[in-house]
Amino acid sequence: MEDHSKKLMTFLMEQEGKDFDALLKDEIEGTVGFSFMTYIKRGKIHIQAGRITVSEPKTGKYFCLPVFGIEQIDDETCGEYDRALTIKYRNDYCIFIQIFEPSRLEKGS
Repeated sequence: MEDHSKKLMTFLMEQEGKDFDALLKDEIEGTVGFSFMTYIKRGKIHIQAGRITVSEPKTGKYFCLPVFGIEQIDDETCGEYDRALTIKYRNDYCIFIQIFEPSRLEKGS
């Protein structure tokens, strides 16, 4: 279990400054479950006791991920500029995170 936490922290720290799409859902979404999606531009990663926070400094938007109770992490990366993970927790929740490089126009190039 600790290996999953370390893997998640390492992966997210390597992606700091990129754009994050995060989708939380449970296995029964659409029936009685719930989900949410959030978009964070140029995410800043904060590691705290028991969780990782990905925040957007300009707007204050954020999402938090627990680092305990992770059952499985699947790497769903599709290329150098489209990184993705699915994190499955023991409580049947699943979080899909897709990470994109900020566009050149946004960087001012």
